[in-house]
Amino acid sequence: MKILAVDDDPTILDLLRDCLTPSLGFDLICADSAEDGMAKIEEHGASFDCFLLDIMLPGVDGITLCDDIRTMQAYKSAPIIMITGSRKHDLMDTAFRAGATDFIFKPLNGIELGARINMAGMLSDSLRREREAAHTLAELSGLMKVRVDESFDLNVVGVDDLHGFENHMLRLPEGCYAMNLFAVKLPQIRNIFDAASPAEFCRQMGLVAQATVAALVHEKCYMGYAGDGIIVGTVIGRHRIKPDEIQKDIENILSHDGTAVRIGGDFSADVTVKLVSNQRLWSGLSACNTLRDFLGRETVPDSASTDRTDGYAELADGL
Repeated sequence: MKILAVDDDPTILDLLRDCLTPSLGFDLICADSAEDGMAKIEEHGASFDCFLLDIMLPGVDGITLCDDIRTMQAYKSAPIIMITGSRKHDLMDTAFRAGATDFIFKPLNGIELGARINMAGMLSDSLRREREAAHTLAELSGLMKVRVDESFDLNVVGVDDLHGFENHMLRLPEGCYAMNLFAVKLPQIRNIFDAASPAEFCRQMGLVAQATVAALVHEKCYMGYAGDGIIVGTVIGRHRIKPDEIQKDIENILSHDGTAVRIGGDFSADVTVKLVSNQRLWSGLSACNTLRDFLGRETVPDSASTDRTDGYAELADGL
């Protein structure tokens, strides 16, 4: 298990080196600042399985570093454990919103550290198996049939598949949060799906996801592609979002993108954005349940255009 530890305290780094040894299966890389940590990530690429980040780093703090790591496609779901001497709820809440998955408190306890790392290892293994089994754009276009109602990873930073989105929401600390639940939908998705090849359909949906991320760039939000041309998401904050303005921003971005071509429908004209509920306070679980109920009402099975192969072999045929 390859771990990047970032802490400006040499004593903490020495303790980690003593606990996370190669004989126990750990490959520990250490950095003493956020800048050094980013340099190590650039040097080692997408090879880290887990991150240990001190919150109180000199210069760029650990929460900002956590947020920066989460913007990287390779690490958008990797375990990130924050190290802190503070038990302030607001600090922990900010770290979780930045993408942290767990906390360990100073002074470090060897048994607790081992337990947290083992949990992170199990999560990392699960994510690795999930990535190996997940649909990539190449698999969708070259090996498998594509279903219009299927949720899959659009390979866009900021937008997971539905499962990944729900994992983010369910990892929120227990409690209620001010949130806006919203959905971005392409009403003409089945016309577009019937007219496009599987690869082109996936690519065009990726463009819609990119435009949605750009329109919400100043918001703290989580999003997931649910299939049927629907992206669901949450914007965390007390203010109420304005769906009409977001829709206009998405339409404007798509209308100026020469690669968002008209295929069975005009993406820039077909996008609709709506609030899923006027309720303001949600737990991660209640938000997921409400969005699931919404999707159940919005998605109507259509056997005439449920899937497409267009000459592409199904994965089973190659096994």
